[in-house]
Amino acid sequence: MSSVIALPLVGFIVGLLIISFGGGGGAVYVGILTAFFNIPPGIAASTSLATTIPTTAVGTFSHWKAGNVNRRFGLTMLAGGVAGSILGSLCSGFLPESLYNKLTGLILLLLAVQMLVSFLKKRRGKNGGQGTDQNNSKSNIIKAVCFGLIGGIMSGLVGLSGGGPIIAGLMILGCPALETVGTSVLVLLGIAVTGFATHLGVGTIDWQLVGLLTIGTVCGAFVGPLLLKRFDKNKLEKVLSPVLFLMIVVMGGMELLK
Repeated sequence: MSSVIALPLVGFIVGLLIISFGGGGGAVYVGILTAFFNIPPGIAASTSLATTIPTTAVGTFSHWKAGNVNRRFGLTMLAGGVAGSILGSLCSGFLPESLYNKLTGLILLLLAVQMLVSFLKKRRGKNGGQGTDQNNSKSNIIKAVCFGLIGGIMSGLVGLSGGGPIIAGLMILGCPALETVGTSVLVLLGIAVTGFATHLGVGTIDWQLVGLLTIGTVCGAFVGPLLLKRFDKNKLEKVLSPVLFLMIVVMGGMELLK
């Protein structure tokens, strides 16, 4: 009976997290389900992906209406993310979890360093304009595909959202913080759908868990955009950038320490 109350509450919190910051939901889902509800990792991974779909669908619609989605980078990353999710799902039984954690942590910390370097260059005026003016650069499009690929592989392997590389990549490419959040939610929607479809073939999905979590996560997805509207956009940009950076660093450090 306690899980009937606890799981929707967990879903609500994670829904707010995904919509407000663009990532981290999958890692929270998998961690909570395995540690506190004794759910096997395989079922926790597929449940995480299934529950992320309605959350990111609602979030994508809200951010799209608000103009927080960079379509070119988003669709490019989405292509890489879908390919990576399929690849990761197919290889999920071959990579030891301990090695995966170390590689993930190292990748996230390296991306955090790149984010910091990119931010410092922008402060010194070396980038020559805002991030969204760089959309026509072929090198940035290639980078966007690579970031999407990494995020997709992370998601497919163990059911993480893959949000870390997506968020870091968008900020490295110069997207403002709100645009980073909105675009990452779009990419995570495609990754979650692809990963879920792949895991569905394995048959490791607990639909009761999905239903209970989805009740809360959809509510969180609706409340998140309403909360963001209450803040001044310029002030929110200043707060979100360091928060997103710290989130990547913390996620990387936690993976390395596992």
